[in-house]
Amino acid sequence: MISKTDDLTSAVKETARRFGAALVGVAPVERFDPMPPVNDRVPEGHHPRDFLPTARSVVSIAQPILDPVLDAPARLARRKLPMVPENVKYPYWDLVYNITGHAVQDRMLEFIGQAVGQFLMTLGYEAMIFPTTGVHPRIEGMTTPEAFRESPFKYTYGPFSHRHAATRAGLGEFGYCNVVLTRQFGPRQRFNSIVTDADLTPDPLVTEPICLRDACALCLKACFMHAITLRTDPDVRDHRSLDEDDHTRIFIDTPSKSVPSQCMRRRQEHPTSPVRGDCIRVCPVPKVRPDLPDHLQEMIGEWQAV
Repeated sequence: MISKTDDLTSAVKETARRFGAALVGVAPVERFDPMPPVNDRVPEGHHPRDFLPTARSVVSIAQPILDPVLDAPARLARRKLPMVPENVKYPYWDLVYNITGHAVQDRMLEFIGQAVGQFLMTLGYEAMIFPTTGVHPRIEGMTTPEAFRESPFKYTYGPFSHRHAATRAGLGEFGYCNVVLTRQFGPRQRFNSIVTDADLTPDPLVTEPICLRDACALCLKACFMHAITLRTDPDVRDHRSLDEDDHTRIFIDTPSKSVPSQCMRRRQEHPTSPVRGDCIRVCPVPKVRPDLPDHLQEMIGEWQAV
């Protein structure tokens, strides 16, 4: 028997899909409270109830990054091309990837969030939507890292963690790369969220690991700036939720930590460094890509030979 809650949930998901969401999941707001074996605690000001005190559910939505959008710029940046001068080719292809692999999805996910929010509003419910990515306020006389130097990550971040919402809505789990992996797209998607006071039917959490963990770890190897490291300090609040020797549970919280400002420095310190994204480009989930740049093909070949 289908309840009114189930009908409303189906209608919300159908609205999200109709406007372009490839994945949609629902988390009850209680999953954002610490619960064993979850050890991450939502920072003050980032809990769903901070934005909507009567929040009952969080809808997580995703759009994929098209595979060639991620792979082609990295390959082409290694070649001499008549239309792209050598002295600008790396910034050029970085920008192509940023527009088609980030900006497009960011704007569309915000559009989908507005559409879902409007739908809920017409039924008498409240809904809060968010920017897809970090917010970069302009502070006169200061760079973004300088403005955020007192924050835990020392860099700009979004008002709400769409990655944590995605794992709690059953769309995937965190990988070693500190990015959420789904069975459909691996790490190649962008997320956004809608917080609502509507009582929606929650989706079950992923029950089997998606990240290959120690059997792979290619993302850590591909990050030549060493901007991603596994969490090993038990005093770090935002630490892995998976027991050290138990590989049957998922990473609902991240097993890694990353330093965005360190990644951003790659072009300054290494002018011919790969186009951003090798950490997710090399991931063999859901399958190994056949047309990666030579340095990643070699890395994968060595991994497959073991």
